[in-house]
Amino acid sequence: MSEKLNERKILVLSVIVDNYIKNKQPAGSRVLTKRYNLDFSAATMRNVMLDLEEMGYLTHTHTSGGKIPTPKGIKFYLDMILSNFNPQLREEFEKLPLKNAFGSLDEKMNRILDTMSSLSELVSLITMPDFSKTKIKNIQFVKIGENKILSVIVSNRNVIETKIVSTDRQLSDNELKEFSDYITEKYANKTLEEINEDLQSYINSKKETCEALINKLTEEAKKPTVMIDGIENIFKYPEFQNDLEKLKKLVKTLEDKKTMLELIRSAMNSERIILIGDELPIEGIKEIGFVSSAYKYEDVNVGVVGVVGPINMDYTEILNIVESAKKKINEIINA
Repeated sequence: MSEKLNERKILVLSVIVDNYIKNKQPAGSRVLTKRYNLDFSAATMRNVMLDLEEMGYLTHTHTSGGKIPTPKGIKFYLDMILSNFNPQLREEFEKLPLKNAFGSLDEKMNRILDTMSSLSELVSLITMPDFSKTKIKNIQFVKIGENKILSVIVSNRNVIETKIVSTDRQLSDNELKEFSDYITEKYANKTLEEINEDLQSYINSKKETCEALINKLTEEAKKPTVMIDGIENIFKYPEFQNDLEKLKKLVKTLEDKKTMLELIRSAMNSERIILIGDELPIEGIKEIGFVSSAYKYEDVNVGVVGVVGPINMDYTEILNIVESAKKKINEIINA
């Protein structure tokens, strides 16, 4: 259990975190008391800083006499300022003409992702929606090779997604058309998960094959497709410019599918989440933060919008960007 902080400790911690986010470097007590026009002396400031360091909220660097916040200190600050946070939506997303525009969902998501990475100047990510939870308007199965089926799914919101699934045996064009027509007619406005659970009444001679196809399609639809942009922005982080090994490790982590999926699963279960330091599934790198928000299809979380950046990124501004991107995606898939 953390020690309770009094008002002065909270003020000093807030000043140090705010300075670290805005100026990206530590500052001493004399500079901070003047910069923030504090009504106590630099000596008092130093004593409070020492207390906060003993409590684990601050640490010192080897190259400066100033203090910087630890992940614990930043987390305390974020919990405090974000408890009643209302995002300021960025107009750049409002100007994207995507709601009724022609083009695939991939293209629209890529434009949103590009806007995120440009505005944040950090690493941005979006997952494509989990189509197993979206209501189906139409589904078509098309043979594209030996034991390979292209599934074209149209949601009840007219969002189109394609998935390729493998089958255990070759299916004829007539069988695939029969399956398509049957599922579209019988299960309109049902999700793939609901269809998968309910496919019991189909004629016995075809049931097993159709069930297997829908089962594989549902599994494929549940796999998150992660889109990442702005990895080159990592090279601008001062925290990594002088540490090539950490830089390589972070790039490798962002390209590691297993780690990213673990991160996304934790984000998918939360309306909004901020993870920093040891809270992230990234061993050996404590200088990183992750800001994310889950977007919805109707009332169900189906995808994630997020930004990965240095631990001293401007969290309020990044949240504004993330929430603006989420709002735009919600408009697209729920139109």
